Amino acid sequence: MNLPLSAEKSYLPKLSWLLSPWFIFIGVFLGALIGIFDVELAHKLMPFGSLYLRLLQMLVLPMLVTAVISGLGNLFVSGMEKSQVIKLISFLFLGLIIASLIGLIVGIFGNPGTELPHEAQVILGKTISKTEQNLSEQLEPPSLFTYLQAIIPENIFKSLSGGDILAVLFFSILTGISMGLLTSDANKAALMVINGFYDGFLAIIGWLMYFLPLGLLCLFAEEIAKVGLEIVWATTKLITLIYIACISSLFIYSLIMWWKLKHRFSYVQILISLRQPLLVALGTASSFATIPAALNALKNNLKADKNICDLMIPLGMTINPPASVLQFAISSLFIAQIYGMELDFNELTIIFVGSMLAGLASSSTPSIIGLSMIAMILDPLGLPSGVAIILLVAIDPVIDPIITALNVQANCTLAVIMSDTDDI
Repeated sequence: MNLPLSAEKSYLPKLSWLLSPWFIFIGVFLGALIGIFDVELAHKLMPFGSLYLRLLQMLVLPMLVTAVISGLGNLFVSGMEKSQVIKLISFLFLGLIIASLIGLIVGIFGNPGTELPHEAQVILGKTISKTEQNLSEQLEPPSLFTYLQAIIPENIFKSLSGGDILAVLFFSILTGISMGLLTSDANKAALMVINGFYDGFLAIIGWLMYFLPLGLLCLFAEEIAKVGLEIVWATTKLITLIYIACISSLFIYSLIMWWKLKHRFSYVQILISLRQPLLVALGTASSFATIPAALNALKNNLKADKNICDLMIPLGMTINPPASVLQFAISSLFIAQIYGMELDFNELTIIFVGSMLAGLASSSTPSIIGLSMIAMILDPLGLPSGVAIILLVAIDPVIDPIITALNVQANCTLAVIMSDTDDI
């Protein structure tokens, strides 16, 4: 498997076997077994899993800033055409529209909230009564204006220290565009320095990938031990439909990539080339932790355009969450069906549009805050968003890996579509 920088191979040539997919699968499998059969050991491994995830996330903001600034700057310097901007925006919105439609179709025909066993209803009732008061005290109903206001940083240094990714992204986009439009020698030198930092950050996270099998073992053991089986069983129908919808969408995105690259790669070769970012997504449930592996796979394995990838992957992981849109659509229908609500065309439209807005609003936010964005859909319908938040938080560790994997696959596909691969 290729690494982000060829120089890494000279430093650690004898450890490349640690990046074998077999070792990664073994780590995931052993972690799952420990989480199911030895909860005490899983809790002991938890600090190591948390430490590894923190190491992966350590360079998220530096990578985001340098990647977006250098990516946009280099695109404008190389002459980014207006048609490319229109193409990018069109595909972003088309992907979110399709995801919301798939969620509606799966939710309507799959009926995740109907004909639940009595035992499942009892478990759901206990879970709601146990946690509803705490959640209602912690969460406030979200608003679209609050989301838009959060994008513009009042103090960029405060946003950097506080991890406000949307604000940092907005600042990076403006900086990247301005540096791309300037043509002075000093500006070009500054872009080269930023590119150097970006490559350095990639190299550091590339080294951390050698510990991926062990890190995934600890993370999987922790998450599976934490979830428990009762709530998972009670919402099996919802979880199953989300997985079916996500896996089907993964298949569709893979076909799109194959159609774009079929003159150079087979369908199987494309899947193999993207195995590392997908495994990191499944293991860490963090889109940003997959950025180095995704960039490596796209640029080194699929030979996609470097500037496009450096821009699209960090940008897409922040503002293009089709899997989250799909999840919100199915979950909203689940809640509506639990309460026996008959949905007409207008109410389905609210779910359709609201799922896209909630997905965008939830991107780059902590899990519990992101899931609370479902209130943007349920409140106008008169449905209790608190119930939905409780259930989504409870099953989040189970569905978050496949949600993350689909978001990663979608953004890799977008980078391939935007790349002029015919000229490579």
